[in-house]
Amino acid sequence: MRFRPLVTTALALVCVVVLAGCDLRFSLGFGTGSDGSFDGDELTVPVLYAHGAKGGVTSQRITAASADGGDLSIDITENDVSGVAPVTQSATWTAVAAATLLTGARPDTAYTFGLDARIDTPGAGAVTAVGVLALYYGTEVQPGVALAGGVTPFGTVSPVAGLPEQVSAAIEAGGIDTILVPAGQRIAVDADGAAVDLDQLAATGGMTIAEVADVASAYAVMTGEDLPEAAFPTPAASPTPLPSATEGSESLADTPGSEAIAAAVDDARARADTALAATVDDARAVPARAALARAQALREAGDEAGALSAAVAAADLAAVAAASAVSVEDAMASATATRAAAAELLATWAQNPPDTLDAADLALEGIGAAAEAYALAGYTGSALAEQPASDDADDGDLEGGRTASALASSSLATAQASIDRRDVADDGAGALDRDADLDGLASLLRRAAIAASDAYDARAGDGPVAADDLAALRSRALAASRDDLAALAGDDGSWLAVAIATLSFARSTPPLLAQSRVRVPDGVDPAVAVQQRIAVGDEYAVRAVEALADAGAAVPLVRGALADATATAVASPTPGASTVYATPFLRARVLAFAAGVERD
Repeated sequence: MRFRPLVTTALALVCVVVLAGCDLRFSLGFGTGSDGSFDGDELTVPVLYAHGAKGGVTSQRITAASADGGDLSIDITENDVSGVAPVTQSATWTAVAAATLLTGARPDTAYTFGLDARIDTPGAGAVTAVGVLALYYGTEVQPGVALAGGVTPFGTVSPVAGLPEQVSAAIEAGGIDTILVPAGQRIAVDADGAAVDLDQLAATGGMTIAEVADVASAYAVMTGEDLPEAAFPTPAASPTPLPSATEGSESLADTPGSEAIAAAVDDARARADTALAATVDDARAVPARAALARAQALREAGDEAGALSAAVAAADLAAVAAASAVSVEDAMASATATRAAAAELLATWAQNPPDTLDAADLALEGIGAAAEAYALAGYTGSALAEQPASDDADDGDLEGGRTASALASSSLATAQASIDRRDVADDGAGALDRDADLDGLASLLRRAAIAASDAYDARAGDGPVAADDLAALRSRALAASRDDLAALAGDDGSWLAVAIATLSFARSTPPLLAQSRVRVPDGVDPAVAVQQRIAVGDEYAVRAVEALADAGAAVPLVRGALADATATAVASPTPGASTVYATPFLRARVLAFAAGVERD
């Protein structure tokens, strides 16, 4: 198998945030204990940060102790009375989730993250992930090496602001020889908007700068040891050509459900064509037409599952393009009907859990689409409830509500098409591990999603989401329906809870990363760094899919989502393009967990 999943000292700390979960009853499988559990393990990593024009250096003590079959917990402490910043909480949760998903570890751990200063930046995410990985593998973090950068759920080191200020602070503090920065940020913008060559700045203090694209590369420098090659092979430096989970996709032509998938492609394309015909502003139709072209290209390449993913995206985008022509009254009526129908579909899934990996592959898509339809319909009701009957109102809630209604209706159609294919998918392959703690997995992903959406809201405020910001609209709708969806999922570790949590985490990541996007200095071409992050996202998702193939499953839908993600990213390799890998990666890793493919 070619599989690369990435990667108690007493202290008077004033503020403590405790985020405890429920029933995470399993052991890590590795760590320093003889049984693979943690036993009071601790290490310290340096953390660079910046507030405006001032940078700083602090330390973070990370401890991981066995929870003895109890709940996973994360305690974040800061030596500041104002509390832990939401973005810091989110970065920590994403780091733990990434390390857990990338390694295949089973979180049965009580983590503590202690900081000596208040930081309000995602920039500690990458070093936190490296620290957790070092505890996993029992390695030491070398002195004199610091890492600045955020982290994504699939292991890329994401760009952060304030690097010149952080390097200057490291020079002043002393004790640091090497600073690792996100790929493409050797030249970065300072607080005044000026481009700064970090190499030249660091040299004035006798330090060196090195760029890293993923957590595994950062780990190798910070610990002096490579992560196991069998599990962490180096990804391609460029996405040309990218490895593809659909290589040999002709072998999928005879898998159960292949004809149903082809029919679903036709249905989604027909929905897109119908909506485009009702669009009055052709400029709004451009993204939908691009997705249709992508679906056609994937179909011609023999990848029907990839074509389905692209066609569903086209149907969603076409529905959005036509939303402005829908009256407020009709949008409300549609949302009301959609929410009721979505609840019925979720109930059907609850009564018919998957029996195989291939059936679980379909469940992740179908439940996710139904949950999103339910949430978007609810958002529509909130946004349009007090709107005037006139459609002339120039109001963000009005446009956002009509867009949400259109997306909800499109998602419902996708959910219905998925449940119609359920009987065929049940004939698929791949054994599920009946001992897998789905409740624990759902809890981890759900809380990571909560932290991400809370961090987004802390910066975005309570105002309406722009109607054309579909990522933020979806994330906010899911957050608003969180309690209702949890009630529908129940508390018995069902696939509903897992699928909804997977969708929520995947949807909450892109808007937060977009919100934290940093300015690229004039004259600097970000293409190489963007390609590196795309290549990392593709590689780790491919590794997860290959692990499922080794377990005997075809998982065509997660393969299709990956193929479409790669086609999307390669077609538009702009900053943030790699976030399209959140959905296929998370789905693949959740399926791998359910199959127990790493636990031996």
